[in-house]
Amino acid sequence: MLGQLQVAFAGLWTVFWPGMIATALVILLLFVAAYIPIGKRYFIEAAIVVAIGLGVYNYGLYKADERCRAQNITGTKVINKAVNKAVHHTQTRRAVRAPDPWDRKDY
Repeated sequence: MLGQLQVAFAGLWTVFWPGMIATALVILLLFVAAYIPIGKRYFIEAAIVVAIGLGVYNYGLYKADERCRAQNITGTKVINKAVNKAVHHTQTRRAVRAPDPWDRKDY
């Protein structure tokens, strides 16, 4: 169970940290803009720029994930094709009738 969770959450912190930092920065800039009267406009503009940067970053993550999924699908198809080609000779009548040397009853 723990091993499956480790695999499921592997690498998530490297994805979450930039998003969490950018979100905290946006909140901080908006808080500063709300409570400091000097330069209010610049703090709001900085928050907008950081929010846009966060959106672009998340879009990039989405596209990278799509690319990885496409590579996995293509790789799986190539591997399945190679395996099917390698085991094709075991599906003949002669091979099906022959006893399996690895199928032993004494195990």
